Amino acid sequence: MSGRGYFLKMREWELDSMKAFVRELETHMDEVYALRFFYSFQIPRLGKEFDLLQIRENQIVNVELKSGVVSDEALRKQLMQNRYYLAVQGKTIRSYTYISSQNRLVRLTNHDRIVGADWDQLCADLRDGGKDYEGDVEELFQAELYLISPLTEPERFLNKEYFLTAQQRDIERQILKKIRAERTGAYWFTGLPGTGKTLLLYDIAMKLSGKQRVCMIHCGESKKDWKRLHERLRRVEYLPDSEIRAECGLEEYSAVLVDEAHLLEPGARELLAGISTRRPVIFSGDCEDVISPDELGVSAEMVWKSVPGVQTFRMTNRIRTNAELSVFIQNMMRLTRGKGRRMYPHVSAGYANDDEEAEKLLKGYLALGYRYFEENAGSSEDVERLVVLIDERYFYDETGYLRSGDRSVRWMFHRLNQAKEELAFVVKKNEAVYSVILGLLQAM
Repeated sequence: MSGRGYFLKMREWELDSMKAFVRELETHMDEVYALRFFYSFQIPRLGKEFDLLQIRENQIVNVELKSGVVSDEALRKQLMQNRYYLAVQGKTIRSYTYISSQNRLVRLTNHDRIVGADWDQLCADLRDGGKDYEGDVEELFQAELYLISPLTEPERFLNKEYFLTAQQRDIERQILKKIRAERTGAYWFTGLPGTGKTLLLYDIAMKLSGKQRVCMIHCGESKKDWKRLHERLRRVEYLPDSEIRAECGLEEYSAVLVDEAHLLEPGARELLAGISTRRPVIFSGDCEDVISPDELGVSAEMVWKSVPGVQTFRMTNRIRTNAELSVFIQNMMRLTRGKGRRMYPHVSAGYANDDEEAEKLLKGYLALGYRYFEENAGSSEDVERLVVLIDERYFYDETGYLRSGDRSVRWMFHRLNQAKEELAFVVKKNEAVYSVILGLLQAM
């Protein structure tokens, strides 16, 4: 029933609720034995779980099981959130909750209200909708369908057409609780690209800006794009990192939030660290531990961990980027990690002996729908398929880090993480690096 390839251990109260639900159903319909539900399904990478899902051609019935008494408002919020995640299938959604201790069945109306439900109505819904879905349930729910970017989808963000993951909600709860109690402090959350850090940071900004102004500092290459969003925000004001200085008036804001804090210059980091003793300052930055410390220098994370009282969080749930690609990128950037060795069917590589061959290989990938960005291209957009050129400047040092002879590999790390589904390499006149990539692709 769970649709998993392994047995799912059920807690006793869950089993009791399931039994009570089935017994009640059997008093209202004969063919309960013929019903097909997915039990305790979780959307991959999001951690969003549903107790019972009946998925058919034209309809989805969601039934949540409760053993104890729960407020109608809590029931409403859960069913509304569930409906949001299920709505991407384009089917009619029927939402119910059964509280076994009260033998109570409720449903969510089209007007987002919780009302008492009729068992005959539920049984009728369970008979409707066409044939049962018999495929892999995980194929229906891709995490990428749910990740909102405030930058690329400002309308959906402003209309609050999104939900945070359980991990994001927990981090936000801890940060807001401490800010409301102390009104000061430094807070740092970090994670690999694609863990939803920017969405979380802007959601926190929206909550903090209910009655007072907050300042959002965005570092990196897409400052003009962020300005477009901030023209629509109220009480969330934008400041580029290049303008951070003692006289820029940050003390006037009730809170300061910094996106891509790993790109801050040392002087700006020190100034913001000082402000955190009088105002809450929240930093969001990429984890870059697969980049050589010699090229990275003193990372922002190391700086903020040295600030007395800083509260740090590590985000681990990859949402935007394919988990397979993420593991490959980490292992490629730092060979000594050896993390999550696996097959990589969505990664490919070709070798070029000169510029002419490299150009032909790139054209071949472009014809297949891949995107290629020049090194100096400032684009930060995610793409389905990405091809990257690695030339003779790249090498692995004695500690296993990928290095470059004339520039930091930081840009390469962040460029690779823009790939969502397919990643390809064109390696030009560099047999050593090509050999490493092939070794990773062929590892069993």
